Amino acid sequence: MSSAINPSFHPAYAKECGDPSRTKRLGFGACPAILFVDVCEAYFAPSSPLCLSPETVERSSTTIAALLRAARKTGITNKAGEPDDLPIIYAQTLYTHPDLRDAGLQAQKTGHASLFSSRNPERLSGVPHNRPALQPAPSDLVLAKKYPSPFFGTNLATQLTALGVDTLVIAGYMTSGSVRAAALDAMQAGFRAMVVADGCGDRGEETHWANLMDVGAKYGDVVTLEEADAGLKAGWGRS
Repeated sequence: MSSAINPSFHPAYAKECGDPSRTKRLGFGACPAILFVDVCEAYFAPSSPLCLSPETVERSSTTIAALLRAARKTGITNKAGEPDDLPIIYAQTLYTHPDLRDAGLQAQKTGHASLFSSRNPERLSGVPHNRPALQPAPSDLVLAKKYPSPFFGTNLATQLTALGVDTLVIAGYMTSGSVRAAALDAMQAGFRAMVVADGCGDRGEETHWANLMDVGAKYGDVVTLEEADAGLKAGWGRS
């Protein structure tokens, strides 16, 4: 696949990684945006049952912070010819009904829906408060979602279309859930999905790896931080 997926971690996949039918890349389009999915306290706080390993948290959060720095330095020009910010979207799972009715069947299936409730005293649905490098800026879009995909039941696709976006650089949690769902629905909605491998995390490395393999084979490209940075810098008519 790409250098973002290293078969030496799981030698059993080495042959599959070299299969041309699973390595074709879409490449970046002309107008990229960044999409962060569920970059939230639920995966960072030691008190949370969904807390990821310290190694996963540090690897992914460092990559996400680097993506943000790259995006903040990459000014674009809007349709009026004026300086503008590169579009950055935070899609956060958030339930507001006191009985979690807006979580649907997920409330029964996962048992963790209450962690993403606006009434949770630990405020686990928000961006980790003790990591200033991950915080959204006033110009960023913070989108509330109810299900893994940030496209389902939201106006994300229409907002991206209005902005002229054709490519989404995706990072966040978890690789097997919201990240994968975002990549799938991005492709189905006509956007090129670029999943930044080290900017995502899951409960286990095998799960993380297998889903990156699948996304790269079917729905989009799995890229390194360096590839994402280059794609962001080249977009919006700057190449």
